[in-house]
Amino acid sequence: MPEGSAPGSWASLLRSHIAEWDRRVADACRTCGVDGVVVFSGAAKYRHRDDLEYPFFADPYFKAWAPNAYPDSALKIVPGETPVLAWLQHEDFWHMPAPEPSGFWAECLEIRSVSKKGDLLKALDGVSQLAGIGEEAQEAMGLASVNDRKMLTHLDYHRAYKTRYEVACIEEANRVAAPGHAATGEALAGQPSEFELNGIYCRSSGQRESSLPYQSIVALNRHAAILHYQNLDSQPPERFRSFLLDAGGDHNGYASDITRTWTSPGDPFADLIASLDVLQQTICEEARSGVSFISLHDRAHRLLAEVLADHGIIRCSADEGYQRGLTRVFLPHGLGHLLGLQVHDAGGRLESPDGAERMPPSEHPFLRLTRTLEPGFVVTIEPGLYFIPALLNEVRNGPLRSAVNWETVERWQPYGGIRIEDNVLVTETGSRNLTRPALERCGIA
Repeated sequence: MPEGSAPGSWASLLRSHIAEWDRRVADACRTCGVDGVVVFSGAAKYRHRDDLEYPFFADPYFKAWAPNAYPDSALKIVPGETPVLAWLQHEDFWHMPAPEPSGFWAECLEIRSVSKKGDLLKALDGVSQLAGIGEEAQEAMGLASVNDRKMLTHLDYHRAYKTRYEVACIEEANRVAAPGHAATGEALAGQPSEFELNGIYCRSSGQRESSLPYQSIVALNRHAAILHYQNLDSQPPERFRSFLLDAGGDHNGYASDITRTWTSPGDPFADLIASLDVLQQTICEEARSGVSFISLHDRAHRLLAEVLADHGIIRCSADEGYQRGLTRVFLPHGLGHLLGLQVHDAGGRLESPDGAERMPPSEHPFLRLTRTLEPGFVVTIEPGLYFIPALLNEVRNGPLRSAVNWETVERWQPYGGIRIEDNVLVTETGSRNLTRPALERCGIA
């Protein structure tokens, strides 16, 4: 709950949130010539030739109205009417059934239960003039359309503008994750393994691994140079050099996405981390309404060139390092992305609700967000500085070889790299960092 808010604040925020989403759906329905939408939550999935389920994650648009996970359920949203949730209530002695919908969010919906999945659409009183959204939507259901691209791009575009309820959820998701980051940082003195650090993060943030918004990146030493490192070594390294933790939290279906990098007290690598932290905070301050995210990404590369020059990683000037593209060797990924119902929230490249896209520049193909920032956007700001062998080898064997200080690079390669990531809300007058206050409460500066 937002700090200082009364117990009824969540209900009030949600009512305003639903009213705003009702307007968005109404606009999309007029554009697509339908009366409303049916959003399917999705079904539990089984491993191939097995009877074990994968973790269930509800469709993002379902979570926007009903934050709890209800497999095999559906929402009927007709603008101007109370949304209807039809949920599958069945006896199951193999698994714990989903709890009956209750709480502040259930008060905003009309709840109808069914005992058989086949009765789901019957409970919604007709769907022939409604658009279906979700993996379970099928042509045979008699829906007016199924996952119509025009409908989805309209909704995806407007998802970038977060309601006050959504901002509160993302802010709370940052508070969920913060104790996990603090606990893993404190545990480093004992030189634990990645496997142990992952367990510490989950336990301290109160989250099961299967309920995290994304698989945490828990990387010691050289593993920090693997951008989406996915393994968990069970044995600690012989020598601790660095630790990168990219891990988030969830609240009411909304995600946080936080990264911090540590080294031993007194290790010179700390100076490089500190320089990147200054760079990151500068970019967070400059994430303002009216600023193109492509320009902000470019600004991060100009500042990174200064860091590379100041720390003797490149032999040329910062301007030359930027102009010759050296920064892309050390920062190959995008500066950040939209954040919300999904970690990489939809609509990051949409120029308008009609589906027109602005693609990233050719020199930065992995940039997920190309829009101009506006009030209500929540974005990640996550610059990095990595020593990636494959990219460095290309430079070592190419025309830019002499521009790199290979002695310094080889010194830092065993440390892998650095990433620092905060979640930032763009406001009418500037920006507000949603991550740093949560981390500061847990002792992380």
